[in-house]
Amino acid sequence: MTSRTSTIVTALSLASLFGFGASAQSPPKPAKPANAPAAKSAEITNTKRFAEDTGLVRASTVIGSSVKDLAGKDAGKIEDLLLEHDGDVEYAVVSFGGFLGVGDKLYAVPWNAVIVDRADRTVRIDVKKETLERSPSFTRDTWPEANDRDWGREVKKSWSDASITASVKTRLAGQSPATLLKVDVDTTNGVVQLNGNVDSERTKQRATELARQVEGVRRVVNNLKVQG
Repeated sequence: MTSRTSTIVTALSLASLFGFGASAQSPPKPAKPANAPAAKSAEITNTKRFAEDTGLVRASTVIGSSVKDLAGKDAGKIEDLLLEHDGDVEYAVVSFGGFLGVGDKLYAVPWNAVIVDRADRTVRIDVKKETLERSPSFTRDTWPEANDRDWGREVKKSWSDASITASVKTRLAGQSPATLLKVDVDTTNGVVQLNGNVDSERTKQRATELARQVEGVRRVVNNLKVQG
């Protein structure tokens, strides 16, 4: 892969692409009286307003944004996004300069390992030192070879646990934002551990069910505690 052969996302070309990530559901709106006049929609004149009205996320808010790990610690920065020819985002190019002692390097993080939290306007990645040590890295001047097929496989393998964590957290948040959004998820070699508090035994069981639905999960260890 080189910067010449990669398809780079620009802020305008994907202004309203991203409609996923952990976000709270909005409460139902009260029904309008039968004789109430229809509300006049404000004219949409830019991508920011369109994204706000649709709940999508603009590429311009992702590219250049800071990255936090799952503990909320600053970890790096989204330098760019790489797309497949069909328009699907394949990788986020992330700099983890100085984080966990890795130095000023770039990493292609699989997009399914990236959590775009629309509610908090935060990008989160389950990044660990061992993941960065395993994952192929490169510099701004020296990118991977475009015909190196093993490179992509190594990247996805290195970030497989992070991808599982992101998928589990997204499923939990979409199911019950009030409680499951706060659940801590940690994945090691395909084994998912769930920690935190939930509101009922049923919610606890549902968390296990949702985690098991994610591809690549070998086992789920549910340490969730039911608050009385």
